[in-house]
Amino acid sequence: MKDVVALSGAHTIGLAQCFTFKNRLFDFKGTGQPDPNLDTSLASSLKTSCPNVAKSNTNLNSLDMVTTYMFDNAYYKNLVNNAGLLESDQALMSDPRAAKMVNDYSMYPYLFYGDFAASMVKLGNIGIITGENGQIRRKCSQVNV
Repeated sequence: MKDVVALSGAHTIGLAQCFTFKNRLFDFKGTGQPDPNLDTSLASSLKTSCPNVAKSNTNLNSLDMVTTYMFDNAYYKNLVNNAGLLESDQALMSDPRAAKMVNDYSMYPYLFYGDFAASMVKLGNIGIITGENGQIRRKCSQVNV
């Protein structure tokens, strides 16, 4: 779990297309309502850049609205304040163990930096799968058929 929470901090940098989170703004889990766990001022702002029309699906928004282009611990501060852009990011706050790590990382940036570095080393040591033993997925969430 520590590796997942630490590596999720990579979302302190980067952008996401509206289609990856638009359901949180307009029809969370089929309710026709926004995600109740999403900060209301963030939701209002996102609705401006991602209106509920198909042509907005490719519009980009910062994963970390505070410091979009800085590698820091603002991502975790956002999660503590219910301002995680992706549902999968905000979900870290729903598990007590993960939420404790998120809180710790939000308060102690050097703890995050150290754990992130260690988790990246572990990830780098997993090894590359090549040839018949692996594949580059055309769609990340599905095995190629």
